[in-house]
Amino acid sequence: MFGPGVRVLRFRWIGGRFVRLAGLCGILVVGTLSFSTSAAAQKRDALDSAPPPLLLASKDEVARILAPEDNDDKAKLSLESLETHLSNAEAARTTGDLDGVYTELGSFCAIMQRTLSALLVYDSHGRQDLRALKRFDIGLRKFVRRLENLRGELPANYEGFAVRTIHYLQDTRDAALKPMFADNVVAVPNSDR
Repeated sequence: MFGPGVRVLRFRWIGGRFVRLAGLCGILVVGTLSFSTSAAAQKRDALDSAPPPLLLASKDEVARILAPEDNDDKAKLSLESLETHLSNAEAARTTGDLDGVYTELGSFCAIMQRTLSALLVYDSHGRQDLRALKRFDIGLRKFVRRLENLRGELPANYEGFAVRTIHYLQDTRDAALKPMFADNVVAVPNSDR
């Protein structure tokens, strides 16, 4: 294997090979530095963004929405209230009141959350009102495009919570649809009769 007649590889640092190797090392160093500076810029952007609003709705408004016994009425009242808050947020955006936009989006999320938790409650027969959940899901669909338009009009430091509101709306829709695909949706005949 090794002996006097075996040629050994010799490394030559001449001409183009050395230049190519130095260029490759330079590219790697520059790439590493660019990734580290972009990560630092992302951290600065997170610090420059506006803090998220409180997810609060007025007690009177929540009591008005949850007052009816029928879940369909709760869903209708909730969708009307969500429409009002989103319209107020759009109006605040046109006037330049970004804190008003945030306040309205916070109320929007709070009402969505409270209504969903009220609609997911089981009745005395161990069932959920699927019709009301479907109405709520269909009503929430129309807000997605409006929220995306609102997000596009906001400055970068206010955009973060608008994106989270869109994700929260999609998660709420998923949670409203989930009971429709559960194992207990199809009625099983009672064998005790």
